[in-house]
Amino acid sequence: MASKIVLHIGLQKSGTTFLQHMLQENRKALAEAGVHYPIPRDWARGKRSVANHEWATYGLLGTEYPWVSDQRAAKESATWQDILNQVDAVPGTVLLSAEALSVIRTPAIRHLRAVFNTTDIEVVITTRSLASALPSLWQQHIRNGWSVSIEDFLERLARKRDKGHDHIENAPSAHIWRAFILNKLVQRWQKPATTRISIVTTPGNPQRLLWERFAQAINAPALANAPLVHPKDAHTGLTAPETLILASLNATVQQWPVRDAARIRQIVTDRFQTRPHRGTKATVPPEWHPRLTEWTNNDLTNLRRTTAQIIGDLADLHQTPKPTPPPSPEETANAGAEAALALANLTSRHSPLHRTAHRLLRLLP
Repeated sequence: MASKIVLHIGLQKSGTTFLQHMLQENRKALAEAGVHYPIPRDWARGKRSVANHEWATYGLLGTEYPWVSDQRAAKESATWQDILNQVDAVPGTVLLSAEALSVIRTPAIRHLRAVFNTTDIEVVITTRSLASALPSLWQQHIRNGWSVSIEDFLERLARKRDKGHDHIENAPSAHIWRAFILNKLVQRWQKPATTRISIVTTPGNPQRLLWERFAQAINAPALANAPLVHPKDAHTGLTAPETLILASLNATVQQWPVRDAARIRQIVTDRFQTRPHRGTKATVPPEWHPRLTEWTNNDLTNLRRTTAQIIGDLADLHQTPKPTPPPSPEETANAGAEAALALANLTSRHSPLHRTAHRLLRLLP
């Protein structure tokens, strides 16, 4: 039976997927160091690109996650039970990694803690600056089917944050700020019981630095020099012009069956990954820089007042957005042409998808 549980709860866009690949690749060495990383049954079924425990937690917490239905929760209940069985079958420390845990509310945290047969629970939070995380989060939403501009995305976030503490703590729709206001995240996880919490900061690169800090946080310093994993299926995210094109495509196919629209997005996104010149990164628009600085200063001032252990440098989280020009017409046109070619090559000349591809080509400047 595990004597300690370490919960890695993200945040999103903080190198979580890279860390999970490293944990999976070094699972045997971790176990020899006394840290066990269970492989969930959904990985054995071949449904994930990397072994983590997010889907398994759906089976316990269900609709606490706004995007999880009762049906999905029921489907994953056996996966969660399998994880619990693995936790109870090994001695020492068990490490679970699920970035979605960063959004859950206090009652769900209590429920999660209660299912383990130990009260020795530590929490590790990996995080990067809002200036880096929010544009990355926006483009991830576009990859998931949204068609909103980054300005509208930030405006929505600002309105939710302005509703105040009670709204953020209790409203299901405020889940992004439940994760990204770090001092409140620390306090929330400390409420049910005194819990040791480590904040691992990352400037984004190099990956080696993130892994070294994470290995320290999980008390496995001997693995700090493990070879870095570079998974073949890892995406590098979308650039600004690619995100604009995909957002436009999402608006075009929003009435399509969900599975078909998702397939189209995947095909276009995969095609984007092969481009030698992909355009500029998505960044926070200049008019939002003062607001972002205000949020960051407020959050980090309050974070310093908590008892969280900082592994890294809080200066990593103070990054000022760099002025970046919007995508040029040429960059956007090139991304649009690449998307249209991906769709045109996929289908017959007389299919609706082929006609959509050619409409996209005609819209290009």
